Amino acid sequence: MLLELRIENLAVIERASATFGPGLNAVTGETGAGKSVLLAALALALGGRSDPALVRAGSQRAQATAVFSEGGPHEVLAGMGVALDDVLVVSRELSATGRSMARINAGVVSATATRQLGELLIEIHGQGSSSRWLLESEQLSGLDGYGADRLRVIHEEVAAAYDRRQQVLGELVRLRGLRDLEGLALERAEMDLEELDRAALRVGEDEELRAERSRLANAARLRAAAEQLHHAVGGNSPGATEVGEQLALALQAARVVRGIDPELDSAAAQVEEVTVLLQELSLQMGSYLDHLADDGGRLAEVEERLAVLERLIRRHGGSLEAAIRRRDEAFSQLGERLGLRAEVGALEVELDRLETEFAASCLTLSRLRSEVAGDFGRAVTSDLRRMLMPHAQFSIRIWQKPSDSGVRGPDGSRLECSRTGWDRVSYELAPNAGDQPRPLGDSASGGELARVALALLARLSHRSGVETVVFDEVDQGLGGEAANRVGELLLSVAESRQVICVTHLAPIAARAHTHLRVAKTEVGRAVRSEVTALDRDQRIDELARLLAGEATPLSARAHAAELLSSVGAGSPR
Repeated sequence: MLLELRIENLAVIERASATFGPGLNAVTGETGAGKSVLLAALALALGGRSDPALVRAGSQRAQATAVFSEGGPHEVLAGMGVALDDVLVVSRELSATGRSMARINAGVVSATATRQLGELLIEIHGQGSSSRWLLESEQLSGLDGYGADRLRVIHEEVAAAYDRRQQVLGELVRLRGLRDLEGLALERAEMDLEELDRAALRVGEDEELRAERSRLANAARLRAAAEQLHHAVGGNSPGATEVGEQLALALQAARVVRGIDPELDSAAAQVEEVTVLLQELSLQMGSYLDHLADDGGRLAEVEERLAVLERLIRRHGGSLEAAIRRRDEAFSQLGERLGLRAEVGALEVELDRLETEFAASCLTLSRLRSEVAGDFGRAVTSDLRRMLMPHAQFSIRIWQKPSDSGVRGPDGSRLECSRTGWDRVSYELAPNAGDQPRPLGDSASGGELARVALALLARLSHRSGVETVVFDEVDQGLGGEAANRVGELLLSVAESRQVICVTHLAPIAARAHTHLRVAKTEVGRAVRSEVTALDRDQRIDELARLLAGEATPLSARAHAAELLSSVGAGSPR
């Protein structure tokens, strides 16, 4: 809900603050006093066009700040990286050169971000505004909202049938893609599988073979080096016995004097360790020499196998692991395809059944929507005619859009569909007698569109939507009973939303929960406007002015007091 609008150096307003309340808020004032500046400030703050002509003459910058309650839509704000607070403060600063800066809760953001946020916070109807009711999605949502009680069950059936159809269709598309793996793709899978399967690939085999090839190719050098090491540690060499006997005699002599000198004992222990190590190395080198391959035939086998592996690696991904994955993939493709025909056939039968079920539900939904559309159209037409559009005819056209990928309709053609069925909706208006109904955007003026929006919102007051709705020009050219009907509809909408209405009619202003007056004063050559929240006596004066003009006789004031007492809204319901 909009709590406050602060304005600085914008058009005729030097500095002003307007405080709004729940329910219906009326904004009145003389022509040219600056009522439109309030709406311009609100639009500017929420990302509207930054026109430097709005900057007050003699000022370098203008600023508009809108303060909302309850912190705004948290998920959207979090997505923008905006810090959350108890209130939401959206502001826009505009320089006389045309540059602007937008902020949300003191954080600098783009004007696009504030515009996106503003669409979630406020809905403005009037001259130059773009009503959400011009959007087809909102029109369908409005129609279904009006007939919610009658449409709820069939809506659920349509959505459930659509979800089942989409699930089966998705699986069918996947399986058909596998089934249709033909021609070069299928031939390649078969050739790859035959080649790779015959090769009996094993992870890590290429590295093992390269290591073996290196050993075989260098067998003579390895043997020479190993024999030298074997001889060096005393294995199979002349004098080895002497070396062993010498070490044994030395150790025996050391044992005789063990315990006398710790230093000698330590050296003897190390000699024992060296003796054991030499023995182990001698055995190890002997075993190595016994098993060292020196087979030219095996080297040729290894070279041949490596050539095969390297050729497969180059053809299938650059590594042995990639070639193995390709083998498994080809096997999976060919294996799955064997049972695909039966599975695809079964799913096609299931899809036909689901599409028949879905189409039947869509047909029922269309029939019920047509009934609801007739009722809705007559209700809105009735409201429009009571708002001084005596020959207006509001209607809702329901139609379907052909689509090759859609579901088959009653006449056999395929129709585009979604979870809401196959219906497309267009709100149409014939403003005058003899006019042909045309889409709202083509047939309604700003004031007429505002009245249509008011009638729609009054009939859909139970539906969720933006919290604040602004009406400008909704009372243009009205009077008498028509003004009373507009006031009643505004109050009806204000039961579930905050409504701000710029008006020049006393019957509407009298019904407001909060009444703001925009007044113009002249100080020297400067013109300034101020916004004031009116108490009861001030409201009577303002209502009298609206009834009789500036020269308000006592009878006009009495009439204003009576009007306020009879239709005044008091506190919001």
